[in-house]
Amino acid sequence: MLKYLPILFTLFVYADNLSAQTFIGNINPFPEKINIENAVNDTLKILGVMVSFQEDRDGATFGNGKFGSIYSQNYGNTILDPLPHDKAYFESHLEFVKNYFTKVSGDQVHIEFFILTDTFSVSQTMRNYSPEPNSDDFTRTANFAKEAWTIAASLYPAFNFGDYDIFTIFHAGAGRDVSLPGSLGNERDLPSVYLSDKALREILNNDLTGLPVNREGKYNSMIIPETESREVSVIGGTALFELSINGLLVASVASHLGLPDLFNTETGLSAIGRFGLMDGQAIFAYSGTYPPEPSAWEKIYLGWEVPVTVEPGDFNINLVTKNAATLG
Repeated sequence: MLKYLPILFTLFVYADNLSAQTFIGNINPFPEKINIENAVNDTLKILGVMVSFQEDRDGATFGNGKFGSIYSQNYGNTILDPLPHDKAYFESHLEFVKNYFTKVSGDQVHIEFFILTDTFSVSQTMRNYSPEPNSDDFTRTANFAKEAWTIAASLYPAFNFGDYDIFTIFHAGAGRDVSLPGSLGNERDLPSVYLSDKALREILNNDLTGLPVNREGKYNSMIIPETESREVSVIGGTALFELSINGLLVASVASHLGLPDLFNTETGLSAIGRFGLMDGQAIFAYSGTYPPEPSAWEKIYLGWEVPVTVEPGDFNINLVTKNAATLG
């Protein structure tokens, strides 16, 4: 059974009478053995689809199941993740992912991406694909992935899904990753999660019918919401709490590369914080727009850096940051 290990941490906001909120996320609960060939000097190809649900009036989810329905008013284009949430919008987020990995890997990981043009709907409302509250059973979410990719294959019968490495479902609505005071519902939103080959096989008992196979002959699906922004109730009405999906996307790709969770997996509490990537505080750093670089350990683990071993003894060692050394 997939073990759902939440990450909980509190960030204080002093605007619009918002006090504190809790971020709850599931980065990579079933890490697989790292494949260095994927992490070093390779090109990762990401395929995305845009999936909505049957329309609903469910108070336990954000929006009505369709793209762009989470905002009750027009906030214009100066907010994070402004409408429309269309193909160009998701391409811009994947462009961030591309630039991020080029930089943090030292140009050793290259990202290519493609998003299928058509937006389509699965057969049920969102709550039917969401785990029960406080449940660690992700069968419904895995079945959502199966149905979405089955529909995509029927819409694009000549498309070669096997040319890609990572399969990403951008779905309508917000993720079940953030809990805010004054926030209405979200108990039946979809959690944002990277489902690896190992996770899907265990969740679905090896019934992987309908799921695409990547270039390595494996299965996976990244479940990503259109945004993490949401409206919350405040005195006198509602306010928009803005959170982007950049951090969520890069952490999910890092999960595919093999990085494990670096929070306290016993309690779910933040551990490395913003000193690396695979922690909730890093994913939502700067409102989710600018996640920090992976830590030194993460880069070494992925084969991007070679550690320098210093034997016991007396030495005069001068240390500078990597950027300072480069500029010098």
